[in-house]
Amino acid sequence: MIQLAQILFILSVLVILHEFGHYITAKMFKVKVEKFYLFMDAGFALIKKKIGETEWGIGWLPLGGYVKLSGMIDESMDTEQMKQEAQPWEFRSKPAWQRLIIMLGGIIVNILLAWFIFTIMYTTVGKKVISTEELQKNGLSFGEVGQNVGFKNGDKIVAIDGKFYDDFKFMTMGVLFGDKIEIDRQGEKVELLLTDEQKGEIIKKEGRGFVHARSEMNHYFIDSFKGKKNTFEKYDEIVGVNEKRFTYVDEFVDTMKNLKADSITLVLNRNNNEVLVTTAVDTSLTNFSNYGLAYNYNLKNSIISGFAENSIGEKQGLLFNDKVIRVNNTAVETNKALNKILSENKEKEISLTVLRKGEEVTLPIKLDKTGKLGIGLDDKEEEKFTVVEKLGFAAAFPEAVKQSWSLFKYNVQSLKLIARPKTGAYTQVQSPIGIARRLPDSWNWEFIWNFTALFSIGLAFMNLLPIPGLDGGHALFTIAEMITGKTLSDKAMGYVQTAGMIILLTLMALTFGKDIYIWVSEIFFNKN
Repeated sequence: MIQLAQILFILSVLVILHEFGHYITAKMFKVKVEKFYLFMDAGFALIKKKIGETEWGIGWLPLGGYVKLSGMIDESMDTEQMKQEAQPWEFRSKPAWQRLIIMLGGIIVNILLAWFIFTIMYTTVGKKVISTEELQKNGLSFGEVGQNVGFKNGDKIVAIDGKFYDDFKFMTMGVLFGDKIEIDRQGEKVELLLTDEQKGEIIKKEGRGFVHARSEMNHYFIDSFKGKKNTFEKYDEIVGVNEKRFTYVDEFVDTMKNLKADSITLVLNRNNNEVLVTTAVDTSLTNFSNYGLAYNYNLKNSIISGFAENSIGEKQGLLFNDKVIRVNNTAVETNKALNKILSENKEKEISLTVLRKGEEVTLPIKLDKTGKLGIGLDDKEEEKFTVVEKLGFAAAFPEAVKQSWSLFKYNVQSLKLIARPKTGAYTQVQSPIGIARRLPDSWNWEFIWNFTALFSIGLAFMNLLPIPGLDGGHALFTIAEMITGKTLSDKAMGYVQTAGMIILLTLMALTFGKDIYIWVSEIFFNKN
């Protein structure tokens, strides 16, 4: 419900301000505005009230909104008034340059909104950049697909098409947008050229998660193991294999995948003692999916960020952003220590103390036979690589413009990627339903406003596309009129508008249908 509320709030802000851009420019040029609607009122409206010459309302279908201008063929497809003699207050009576400004009014407001939000954010919470330099200081770790297309664990990305991205958010997508990737591989310069098919594999199977910072081995412990008994004990920490000690998880994974010996000696940290376990090599050891590695969160820095299905903790009072500090009056500092205490108290009632909004809250929790709370933790590890710079207004505004331009180029590059069928990027296009399901489960104003600014640039870009039915389509015909001095007939414009609406509705049906199918499948058939 929180995700739904967030997307409805964001859409409402964007739609109202976008349509206000059309409204205010229409009023500037004395064009009559017959309707102003948030969301579509196909068949009926939830709320409507006429004030002056304009009917204000909220539709039931959250697919944008509209303003209906007198003397214009738009989404309403109202052609009756076009059969009458043109009136001075109608859109069609105005000079082409005025009509062009009215058509671009919503896009202009979307861009101004992004500038405004980013400026305010940079002067309050600061400009936040995930430092590429810091994040890949020890090299990068890649998923299976990333390694298959040519990357190797430990690589550092030097540049993409000759450009270095200081913000890692743009670096990851730059790999998919770019042609030539320059890599530092243990001091050696390597160039990587990805085909569209390889990019498609990344998009389909791993997405942005195909690359991340390297995880240190001592941050993990064995929570479960599906292979041979007596190889590991719960809470063991893997230190090395044979004579080799590991610093990073990917080193361990690569070593196990490439084992050639019949037996190995595992070096384990067990109860703070180094233990050697010699065991035969079989598929249970070399198949990394058998390792139930759990991240040993530092609970002093970690908050509850999610709940498993039928979570014991959620049912008995735990909330998002709670910070676990004590169990049965015993302080717990790590996820490993917490798991041990919970495991020792299966099917018993424990006293769990959390820090909630600065105050300690103690809850009685009755554990089931699994001894698990069913919570997800987040230690904000990304913040370790985040550089925060609080700016004054004079510096914040140009940075806001620069960020908006970067996001606009990002949208252009995304469209180019979508237009290349071999990448399969078109299958990842999402409707508001798909976007909502990716939003956080807790209300976070900083995230919401940043996302609103990002979405506002996306909306501006989408409406600039020269598709009939969108602002860009109307603007294109108006510009053509200004150049040639000729206009389409009302009948021809009606056909063009109908064709554009069919294209848009078809695209919407496909994206909404896909996201609804995925959502329903996950709910009823537990598919991912």
